[in-house]
Amino acid sequence: MAPNDFSLSSASRRSFLSVSAAASAALALRIVTEPMLAYAAARQSMPANAVKIDSNENPLGPCASARQALTAILPQGGRYSFGLLDDLLETLAATEGLKPDQIRLYPGSSEPLHHTVAVFTSPQRSYVTADPGYEAGMMASNVIGTKVVKVPLTKNYAHDVRAMLAAAPDAGVFYIASPNNPTGTLTSHSDIEYLVDNKPKDSIVLVDEAYIHFCDAPSAVDLVKAGKDVIVLRTFSKIYGMAGLRCGAAFGRPDLLEKI
Repeated sequence: MAPNDFSLSSASRRSFLSVSAAASAALALRIVTEPMLAYAAARQSMPANAVKIDSNENPLGPCASARQALTAILPQGGRYSFGLLDDLLETLAATEGLKPDQIRLYPGSSEPLHHTVAVFTSPQRSYVTADPGYEAGMMASNVIGTKVVKVPLTKNYAHDVRAMLAAAPDAGVFYIASPNNPTGTLTSHSDIEYLVDNKPKDSIVLVDEAYIHFCDAPSAVDLVKAGKDVIVLRTFSKIYGMAGLRCGAAFGRPDLLEKI
């Protein structure tokens, strides 16, 4: 091969792809773990008997039937019970009126949140969120150098979707937490629809419904059913009291879920 020949041999291509895959995996690990490590470091200074309200944990823990189920499954803890994933997937699909390929299961909802930021934002494509709003997506954005655009809530403490659209025509992700964290306030379904209908092409509306079970507001899952550029996050951490047990899901079009 000539000194200035930029073509790669087969072995070189394989090495390059291996290095690229390793680099991608390392970045993905950073995006997932760094925000969580920041949370962990902040909590280490708390006394053992502290009343912990910063992470909105359910102090009651899992309900009695969930604890019984956990106890019953312990003898099988030495096995990889992959079939149980299928059971949970089918249960969620039936409950939400979705197809199984519109759901991906995760250990909580933090991982799909971080991965959505990683895939759909960049230094050229902003992450747009409310102010105040949940900080995990902002932390993930900082890891990859994405510009974070924070837009104040409306006077009724809802997401100001029109201001969000105006503030970031280069957006990759519009993040809507409804009910919002930390305000507990709702953004109307009609406003979320407006955002979806008027957002930049190829951007994603990420709707975090970690607290949806605490209210009677309509879910954004119907937008997933309609095939929109929407990913909805759910978690068992809050109302189900399983924050430390890590179970959650992302709902979306199969092609979007494949990307994250």
